Amino acid sequence: MSNQKTFPITGAYESMFGSKAEETENFLPKILPLNLNKRLINSVMEKAKKEKKWVLAFVIGTKPCFYKFYGSIAAANKLGMPNFVINSNQHYDDVLTHGLTEFNLKGNVACNLAIRGDLAQKSAELMIKVSWFARHLKKNWPTVTVVPVVLGDTIMTAIVPAAWMFSRIEKAAQFEAGLRSMAPEVMKRYKSVDIHTFIDQQFYGKWILLRNEPFPEQWDTYTSAAGSEYLFAPVNLNKEHLLREGYPESNIWVTGGVVVDALELKRKEKSEKSIFDIYPQLENEGWIRVDIHRRENLTPTRFRSIINCIESLVKKGNKINFIEMSATRSALDFYKLRESLNKLKKYKNFLHTNVWPEYANVVEFFESKNCLAALTDSGGVQEELNLIGKACLTCRLSTDRPETVFDAKSNVIVPPISGDYMVNLVSHIIKNEDLIKTMENGRKLYGNSAGKKNISILAGLMKKGDKPFKWAHEALGLWEEKSRGIEYL
Repeated sequence: MSNQKTFPITGAYESMFGSKAEETENFLPKILPLNLNKRLINSVMEKAKKEKKWVLAFVIGTKPCFYKFYGSIAAANKLGMPNFVINSNQHYDDVLTHGLTEFNLKGNVACNLAIRGDLAQKSAELMIKVSWFARHLKKNWPTVTVVPVVLGDTIMTAIVPAAWMFSRIEKAAQFEAGLRSMAPEVMKRYKSVDIHTFIDQQFYGKWILLRNEPFPEQWDTYTSAAGSEYLFAPVNLNKEHLLREGYPESNIWVTGGVVVDALELKRKEKSEKSIFDIYPQLENEGWIRVDIHRRENLTPTRFRSIINCIESLVKKGNKINFIEMSATRSALDFYKLRESLNKLKKYKNFLHTNVWPEYANVVEFFESKNCLAALTDSGGVQEELNLIGKACLTCRLSTDRPETVFDAKSNVIVPPISGDYMVNLVSHIIKNEDLIKTMENGRKLYGNSAGKKNISILAGLMKKGDKPFKWAHEALGLWEEKSRGIEYL
């Protein structure tokens, strides 16, 4: 017999996670099961198998994804490309998931992931659940190529391509690829320049890469590109970022902003109930819509600066519509600043509302003469206001849509450095009629029919037999193999 000692599994467990006595806190959180629409999955996969086509799996992470994917899903259906939706379901209330109804997507959801928890838990759940789903499809339809289509910079955008690639040796297609944050160099010396120079240097001065924020979105989009074979960039600047990072030009297409299709739809297809019937207070002209939700803007100095700015603007007579996002709600309570906003409700020029469920209502308000501008930290809003022709005031220290500033001049960064600085900058902009006109007439950057362009390119790649993953011998054009190789996954 061997004298080598063996150790029970519990010993290995204790070496990593502590004794059973310490196990009471449960290091593993409760995880909800994922739900499959088996009838839909079977129908789509069998169609793809019969017609020898790819399946496009549109990955929806957050509220904006519903309307940003509208054009692409409509185009895929029109071109007869088999497709379904993978829904994170991390947002599950009627407000944040209204896009399922508004864009008629409920019947398209094949997989409901039901992820919960903080960023770490969501990432872990996504890796496990998406890997299982990827293998499930591979086991039952081994000859069908399934390409996840991810969007923007959510945690889904980062984790799904990795899970899919590890499980199936297939990469994803990333829409809104190449979003890289930049900051105007003048931000470093804001104290030493006047407001006019600060704005002028944003329009005409030097910009630098500053990819710390938004957090974790910059990590998400950067990581996603590494797990994606096909990269669809909104503008040439995004393509330049991707080329600098080493992605082959043959895998990058500049097709415009994915928000354009839903925006165009809602400009024609009005909501059943007008936003001005829901909130009659907004019927007067000159409102500034404020929506803040980025994690970095919930840090102490920035968040207090933003709330102080809102208080001062209201007391100066400016019309402010403050949208309370879920993240904002937590910050108001954490910093005990809710009472500050409650005191503003006595002013007729202040309106405090929850998130508006319908995208149509948002578009209706932005397009109206009643909207003067938006003070926002949203990336999508920077694009929307560029297309609509309204002034955007971006409440950040950097932006992943810098082209709206130095190319279009439809956007100005209003950094949350202090309440006074923000008030002075916002007041300077909205009182300067020439500047407002310049911002409203900025060059439209994001094109049209992005969904149709994206899907047409993917359909072309499918028809010519392209592979959403290439080994080095394939990428170099050395040889082709009929089989992927040993099934080791």
